[in-house]
Amino acid sequence: ILAPMVGGSELAFRLLARRHGAQLCYTPMIRSEEFAVPLLERHADDCPLVAHFSGNDPQTLLDAARQAERCRGVVAVDLNLGCPQRAARSGRFGAFL
Repeated sequence: ILAPMVGGSELAFRLLARRHGAQLCYTPMIRSEEFAVPLLERHADDCPLVAHFSGNDPQTLLDAARQAERCRGVVAVDLNLGCPQRAARSGRFGAFL
């Protein structure tokens, strides 16, 4: 499993990880308020995939999750509830919920 990594879970790296045995990959953290299906960069060889979201508004997170579940290859949605980075503090997500 390739867990979500800041700056390391983009499509090219996921495809490389799959070539070397990763069977399940996560997207990079996607801010739920900025999510649109075209932002979910996809490739036929990049599945199954978990969409990884951050945010602090329940309705916005739900809307993003519902959009993501309609994307081919997305098998789960993960909510970032533990990120301790400065961006999480200012955005009030992750560990700062």
